[in-house]
Amino acid sequence: MKNLLKLSALAAALIASATYASAQITFNSGAGSSGSMSNGNLEFLGYNSSSGTIYPGSLTYTVSGTGVTSPATSTTVAIGTGMGSQVGAWGGPIGTSTWVSFDNSQPGSGIVPADGDYVYETTINTSGLSGALSGSLNILADDTVSVFLNGTIVGDEDETATPVGADGHCSAGLPSCAGSTGTLVTLTGLVSGVNTLYFVVEQTGLDAEGVDFSGSINGTVSTVPTPEPSTLLMLGTGLIGSAGALFRRMRK
Repeated sequence: MKNLLKLSALAAALIASATYASAQITFNSGAGSSGSMSNGNLEFLGYNSSSGTIYPGSLTYTVSGTGVTSPATSTTVAIGTGMGSQVGAWGGPIGTSTWVSFDNSQPGSGIVPADGDYVYETTINTSGLSGALSGSLNILADDTVSVFLNGTIVGDEDETATPVGADGHCSAGLPSCAGSTGTLVTLTGLVSGVNTLYFVVEQTGLDAEGVDFSGSINGTVSTVPTPEPSTLLMLGTGLIGSAGALFRRMRK
């Protein structure tokens, strides 16, 4: 009985010593990694000729007349910030992210995607985190972009000051392609499990097209420290003693 009490006390001590440490998932347009917790590949879903902030699930994707040579739902292409005389025409990339598009449609490439919406998608699995989830991302786009999280818009393009594409480069409103850190978007509505992000890049300037983003999601993880050798010895001794006591009781 004494040994059993020791074991119970040891188990209670181990449980009590469990702590909650802060943890973070990082993600970006280059499908960057943060250990086993990261986003899936960023995919190009397709094109819709009707520009505007529309939930991507309601779009009818086509590939004709856009310069798109691959079918919808394909991997994206990493591109630079410009070519030739247009080197550095875009800001960023942000952190370890990469500008991406459905093809090499960076400034100076000569590729001119048709006007309309170009839709990209990635998923982030937060099942490794617990507690309240919070997150944000910084984003650049040409001409501009709207961000949807789990079906709800969390970052809308600003077209109120200057029409998209009016500057002949990228949107004068935000998000745009200017700057090194992009526009901050808060990710409200995160859930435990798979979260889906849509990026609806609006193209109206008959020029280059692409998107670049980097973000993180914060939560907690439960950690139980590894027992010290002396603790393991106590556990082993208690188990042996308990086994002996049970064996003697069975013989009686």
